[in-house]
Amino acid sequence: MPINTTTTTECPPLNELERLMRGRCTDARASALCDHVGACAACQKRLDALTGSGSDLTDNLREAEKDTPPSDSSYWRALANAEDELRRTAAFPDNGLGNTPVPQDELDLDFLQPPEKSGRLGKLAQFDVIRVVGRGGMGVVLHAYDPSLDRDVAIKVIDPQLANNEVARQRFCREARAAAAVTHDNLVAVHQVNEDEPSGLPYLVMQLVNGESLEQRIRRAGKLTAGEVARLGMQAAAGLAAAHAGGLIHRDIKPANMLLESPVDRVKLTDFGLARAAEDVKLTRTGFVAGSPLYMAPEQARGDEVDARADLFSLGTVLYEAATGTAPFDAKTPLAVLRRVSDETQMPLMRINRSIPKWLSDAVDKLLQKEPGDRFQTASEVAEVFASGLAEMHLLSPLDVPAEVCAGSRTSSTRAARQPICWKSVGYRAKPWVGGAILGGLTVGLLWGFSGKSAPVVAEQPPSPIVPVASVMPVESGPEPRVVLNGNGGPVWGLTFLDNERLAMGLESGVVKIWDWQKSTVRNTLDQKESNGGNIWSTSLSPDGKYLMTASDDSAVTFWNLRTLSVELSFPESVSTKTAVFSPDGRHLATGNRNSKVRIWDWAGQVPLVELRHRGTVHSLTYNPDGSRLASAGSDGKVRVWDVKDVGVTRDAPIKSPLELTEHRGAVYSVAYNPDGSKLASSGWDGYVRIWDATTGTQLQSIRGHDGDAWSVAFSNCGKWIASAGSDGYVKVWEIETGKEVFAYRGSRPFHVVRFAPDGTTLAAGGRDGTVRVWDLKK
Repeated sequence: MPINTTTTTECPPLNELERLMRGRCTDARASALCDHVGACAACQKRLDALTGSGSDLTDNLREAEKDTPPSDSSYWRALANAEDELRRTAAFPDNGLGNTPVPQDELDLDFLQPPEKSGRLGKLAQFDVIRVVGRGGMGVVLHAYDPSLDRDVAIKVIDPQLANNEVARQRFCREARAAAAVTHDNLVAVHQVNEDEPSGLPYLVMQLVNGESLEQRIRRAGKLTAGEVARLGMQAAAGLAAAHAGGLIHRDIKPANMLLESPVDRVKLTDFGLARAAEDVKLTRTGFVAGSPLYMAPEQARGDEVDARADLFSLGTVLYEAATGTAPFDAKTPLAVLRRVSDETQMPLMRINRSIPKWLSDAVDKLLQKEPGDRFQTASEVAEVFASGLAEMHLLSPLDVPAEVCAGSRTSSTRAARQPICWKSVGYRAKPWVGGAILGGLTVGLLWGFSGKSAPVVAEQPPSPIVPVASVMPVESGPEPRVVLNGNGGPVWGLTFLDNERLAMGLESGVVKIWDWQKSTVRNTLDQKESNGGNIWSTSLSPDGKYLMTASDDSAVTFWNLRTLSVELSFPESVSTKTAVFSPDGRHLATGNRNSKVRIWDWAGQVPLVELRHRGTVHSLTYNPDGSRLASAGSDGKVRVWDVKDVGVTRDAPIKSPLELTEHRGAVYSVAYNPDGSKLASSGWDGYVRIWDATTGTQLQSIRGHDGDAWSVAFSNCGKWIASAGSDGYVKVWEIETGKEVFAYRGSRPFHVVRFAPDGTTLAAGGRDGTVRVWDLKK
């Protein structure tokens, strides 16, 4: 009997469909069977049952047509039907990637209360709804105004059509709360999760970002510069590290899900915590797996279980496209894309874009390894690699990378303090017979037309009732500052009291401002463009009060003469200098950089005397009062205390192995000695402030200070208090003797640095919002 090379009109026997799924048909017969199945609902159900019984997608992809199917093939009808179904759910435009908002007349907004102002669509709780942004797999996205906080927000409301689906409701709320519990500058903030009383619909309130998506940027610019790609990779990896540490996996990283916030192009990853629910509902409705084939990890394409390393593969595809203008596994059909994702190796970046440095090309290649075990293993590792590369390119910007942990996660105080992370997902298998049903994402993004979808994976919990979750960053609260010094033109990272009247602050813009804080006036502005430039990470006053030293992003260490307000001396370190301090006698200085090195210098002669090592970035240094010991803190999670009393006294004097303090989980950001040198304090990623016996290294106190990074710690000169500042927006003060919290102020943005004035009772803190607040603790 001759082989049928035309479209099969009669349903084939089940064993022939099984042969098709196992790749055992001839190409001609397979094509005819695919055409028939594309038009036959009965055979689609039979194939659906077969694929659900465990067939391997990789084998299925290998049997698929290697070229574009004929124009009259019913493959295209099946693909069009699948895309139409996705479009009805996701409201994507035809190319599946655009940012066109959904027309308002196509949406049911009956759940809104009547508007109180003209030009508004209606009200949802206290929010005035301004316009519809778009529609996602689980609901509608609205641009609204919050009159209570005087700010615009994005609101996602569960689809009214799904309101009666209890599984969808519970998933929506649980995943949204999980996302709200993770805060980071490179993640779109979820402010609130609540339920609208009149309609009974759950909704979440998010940050509204001004800027554009990476997808839009690539479409407009074609490709990005090497520096832009590296900065993008560093910040995106930092955001992923925070999410992974909180138990979330994105599963749909793509250019449309990366927002570039104006005016500094800060990366913001969108839609954590929502698409897992959308995928559950989608599967029950259509049997399709949502996702973006161009950016999908091979294990995800196969329908295998995924972990955080799938996000790293997707990040690699995004960076590849940003550097070249083309996705690494682009092809004519969705199945061909997935086949290339699973089987083919991308062309090295350097062969396509000669301006890409080797380290960057190698890093992207490692992200794109087919086997998860061959990739970078954590997003924190990726962020550090890109940070080091940027430092060598002299293009570094602030980096906030939490260490990832395997046994616990840092969560909001509304969740259990140390729940184990369960890296798991449901291994959904795609149905290859519909080919393009996997094409495209599932949701329009959360912010005025940013398209994007995510499918995070969190530790399974039983359904819980809908409970309002407080804003991640509520309105400011706590003791009112005596003064607020604003208008500084950028985030504050360095802060030093020159005396009880003058306060110097190092800014992200590369400028030092010296304030008369009591009069709220700027006395002097020291512009680093005259000397070096780049973000100023730390400031330090010489013991004689004559010089202000700054450690800068471009690796320079600069000495300002405070009498003449000119640069007395400037010399470069090898890479970005994160911290620099004077020795108590003023003869030496110590520097710490991103290449794990601590150097002690004869600063007048610009001669390095000794080099000490950490693993990873050195974030903070401090001398004890007599200068015999130097404590260093690094991203390796350790505080090291070095005996340096003989440095500069005996030539080539060996340095003993340091005392290592290892209780912190994750990076340590700050260290400080108390006035008599008997105690050493440290703070870090785990949110703890720890106080140690400076001689023995015994931990004396462990204070859970912050629900987030504890960026800075400082002792008062009177020896009575210890203060800290964190990414949760808090500044706190405790009595050292009792450990009692005596002061807590919460701002609207993270605080980076906290310092006491010489009088011992005046406290200052600066941070992300570019302001410095000063309190009088006597009051």
